[in-house]
Amino acid sequence: MCGLVGAKPTYGGSSRYGLIAFASSLDTPGPFARNVLDAALLQEAFSGHDPRDSTSIDAPVPPVAEAARRADVAGLRVGVVKELSGEGYQAGVLSRFQESVELLESMGAKVVEVSCPSFDTALAAYYLIAPSECSSNLARFDAMRYGLRTGDDGTRGAEEVMALTRAEGFGPEVKRRIILGTYALSSGYYDAYYGSAQQVRTLIKRDFEAAFEGVDVLVSPTAPTTAFPLGERTGDPMAMYLADLCTIPTNLAGNAALSVPCGLAPEDGLPVGLQVMAPAMADDRAYRVGAALEAALRDRSGADFLSGSPYAL
Repeated sequence: MCGLVGAKPTYGGSSRYGLIAFASSLDTPGPFARNVLDAALLQEAFSGHDPRDSTSIDAPVPPVAEAARRADVAGLRVGVVKELSGEGYQAGVLSRFQESVELLESMGAKVVEVSCPSFDTALAAYYLIAPSECSSNLARFDAMRYGLRTGDDGTRGAEEVMALTRAEGFGPEVKRRIILGTYALSSGYYDAYYGSAQQVRTLIKRDFEAAFEGVDVLVSPTAPTTAFPLGERTGDPMAMYLADLCTIPTNLAGNAALSVPCGLAPEDGLPVGLQVMAPAMADDRAYRVGAALEAALRDRSGADFLSGSPYAL
């Protein structure tokens, strides 16, 4: 939404040590940069095994910088995810995305449509799993052990200080997620909500596995729309959550993904991103595709169909 390159490494590929835990099975530090190579160099710098993180993968870091320098898609099999387009997607986002896919094809990529049926349930599963883990992780911020402490003037008991601190320390959206997660984990609801969401997560992983048997990477828009005005959706949380529609499946599966700018939407002149999804520990494939697209867009930014490209600015 802001015209930057952004990457989500394979889960466990970059250490979570030092983060404030939000959702332990989802948290994945990743780089933002002005171009694909800078993002790759940054990811290589902070990736690798860390014994202080129990989920850290003890394996060589994928050669993402080498892949970004290669910037070649000849012979690569690219799958366009059928479920991540259509109704609810801004026309300008879809047009820039389609143009970028055609550009990849012109460079020698083999493009096919891929169906991942469980992706339609990813949003609902994510907004049960993430708030549940959020509720558990943020329970420790109770003003007693560490973190913010407010309202302790010597006249209040521990329970009141805790309530005042959590009311002041967490914003409205974080509070909403904590409450949702606490409810989903409560007695009598755990299996129906959190447990069921984890089963859906397994189906999403299987869809990815099946897709990657036939293609090297998957592509989609990064977001259904361009950036919306600050504060516009704060009164409608569901509308705000829908902005995550395309990026949630790969996060639930723990795979790698990269967002690369692919032009500006004609309706509003705002940036559009193309998402490249790769299997776990194959982050270099995403960087290879992203770098090739970036180079092609830069070379052809004067062409009419890419007149809105950020590289023309």
